[in-house]
Amino acid sequence: MYNINQFIDERNLELWNSLNSKFNIRIEQSKNREYSCFTQNNDATIYIDENNICKDSFTHELLHIHLKEKEFYLGSSLKLKIAQSRILSRILSEKLIEHIGNCLDHLKMFEIYESLGFRREKFLVDFYDYKCTEFELIELSRNYKIGNKINTNAVDFYIGKLVAILCDPNNENDYQKPLTIFKKLDSKLYSIVEKLIQDTKSYNLNNEDIFVSYRDISNDFFSNLISWIENNKIS
Repeated sequence: MYNINQFIDERNLELWNSLNSKFNIRIEQSKNREYSCFTQNNDATIYIDENNICKDSFTHELLHIHLKEKEFYLGSSLKLKIAQSRILSRILSEKLIEHIGNCLDHLKMFEIYESLGFRREKFLVDFYDYKCTEFELIELSRNYKIGNKINTNAVDFYIGKLVAILCDPNNENDYQKPLTIFKKLDSKLYSIVEKLIQDTKSYNLNNEDIFVSYRDISNDFFSNLISWIENNKIS
């Protein structure tokens, strides 16, 4: 048994109490020395690193559960929408869809995490990593188009990198150069991904309007990608 006071203080107490009233939350030792969580129905398990007791990391996992509490399943919705298109399913890998969903979840979580007063640099293990190297930029620039056709093998990488950049919580990372190159390579696809990020940022987790749903975000993203495919030559 763990002493919950190791993980809870005045900053996250209200969040803990709210979640604890709706979920059966267990705390277990992680097998890979990383913080993570698993939620199924009303059961949630938070895995912690006993050698690194960290309220910031624990709160990150609480916020994953909080998204479930708010019934925010944008990642799953994106996966279901993409699966409806044979060509999109061929171009976009399952790994990419998982990556997008995780990044969008983190967008919503970080807003709350920061407002609670936790350390920005503790939000992600790779917080300080620059999300696009010079080599990756050169390779993408060389391979994105074959003649006048877009190389489908490069689209997955393009979207994944752009999402990682636009969702990076470390505002000290300067992405002006890569973003300029991404926009020049494919301004339409750039705009589609940018809209996905902005729509997610703007979405109100506390919204109670039955006519407004996170599914609107995935539906728009899907429709925009289909339109993009129809207006481009794909190799």
